[in-house]
Amino acid sequence: MSSRLEQKSIHDNIHGHILLNRVESRILETPYFQRLRWIKQLGFSFYIYPGATHTRHAHVIGVLHMMDKVLKSIGLAVSDEKLFNPQVSDEKTIFHRTMRLAAMLHDIGTMPFSHTIEIAYINYWRQQQSFKKPKYRATHENLGSHIIQNTNFDQGITRILIEEGIDPKELSLIISGKSSNTLANQLIHSDVDADRMDYLLRDAYHTGVTLGMYDQNLLIKNLHAHKVDNQYYLCIKEDAVNVVESFLTSRYFWYSQIISDGTSYKFDLIAAKIYQYFLENGLAYSFDQLMDSISQKPNEYFTFNDSYFMAKLHEYLSGRITHPLIRELSEMLARRIPPAQIKIAPITPTLIEGEEHRIHLIEKVQAAVDWLTEEVRELDPTAWIITDIPNKDVMFTKNLDAILKGSTSGSAVYTRDPVKVINRHGELKLLIEMSHSLMKILSGYRNFIPRVYVSRKTYDLLKKKKVLEKLRSNFS
Repeated sequence: MSSRLEQKSIHDNIHGHILLNRVESRILETPYFQRLRWIKQLGFSFYIYPGATHTRHAHVIGVLHMMDKVLKSIGLAVSDEKLFNPQVSDEKTIFHRTMRLAAMLHDIGTMPFSHTIEIAYINYWRQQQSFKKPKYRATHENLGSHIIQNTNFDQGITRILIEEGIDPKELSLIISGKSSNTLANQLIHSDVDADRMDYLLRDAYHTGVTLGMYDQNLLIKNLHAHKVDNQYYLCIKEDAVNVVESFLTSRYFWYSQIISDGTSYKFDLIAAKIYQYFLENGLAYSFDQLMDSISQKPNEYFTFNDSYFMAKLHEYLSGRITHPLIRELSEMLARRIPPAQIKIAPITPTLIEGEEHRIHLIEKVQAAVDWLTEEVRELDPTAWIITDIPNKDVMFTKNLDAILKGSTSGSAVYTRDPVKVINRHGELKLLIEMSHSLMKILSGYRNFIPRVYVSRKTYDLLKKKKVLEKLRSNFS
């Protein structure tokens, strides 16, 4: 092997040996990236699945590996002699490196316990909108994009990217799915992307629940880059329709069972409720602080991980702060005491068909929640209730109406997210338009999963006073 090649080897428990090139190795050692070692991939899922302690750090390296495999399969990768030689900087090599970096950095803005604490930032952002306009929209994507483009200093990611010939702005656009290169967007942000390819396998392995398993080699082997008017589109070969549908159904059942309606989610919502209190009372970094100040201080940003939240939780457990509701929730979270879930129609998981059905169902759920909240307050003014009416549903894939609604070109087949199929005649079609596709039917359905939680004490009181019976009779 040429001495000019620079490689770093990492052994991953899912994919085996993964090689990093020089720019990736440099980013790996920054405080920004090392922080991901201290953020659990699945939030508080380890309360239910003890093995689910894997981290975002392992996940994004796995996504890098999957991205590399896909690029090689569709013919857009360069040789190792080019990829690992820092002196090579032709257009195809830079594209290969950029896509691997997009995979590696797509979660650089992830918040403590992954999406758990992000829920609090999003809820607080919405709350702020009612009385003032927040400076930034609170999402991990915005935070990550900011870090990629605005850390041009020692230990900063922007500085490394520039020095290695990578455009930080273009990289950020790819990660957000907004690049002018449609294929690049699809590889990191679509129904079949490198991110999902890794986390389905990784999460299934660490939880021991195999709902997310799929045949990765067969799927990747049958991917294809199809060129139309100087633009490439990621698609699946017609003979492998069943393979990609297996992938989509695996993801649907995984999210429905483990992520959205799994018993661990109640602990995520409790943690989010606690953290929202911290935000409301200035006890945690605001999103503006994260964007304007903390993101510019590598070592301080490093501390914004799972331990940051747990340290604040420990203050309540030690008795230093005594807010009754937050103290109760903190004790429940720390001691793994689950709340009681109220699962009475219409506050139940429901397969919905179409936007009108969803709007109608949300109105019914909101009415039931409002009524129940008042009943709880009358029975016990100190009681709490945690509600979650999702803005997004679990779906197999979007149906044609939804795709057209989000299309700016007016042509559904060239939109970013939906799976495209290339037939034997070189024609490109949407998977959901194929006559033998199961998704043609399943794309019309989504799993709407509202949730309401109260304490065990409150639940017993509601049951004793027959409030739950009234809920059932009034709203079912």
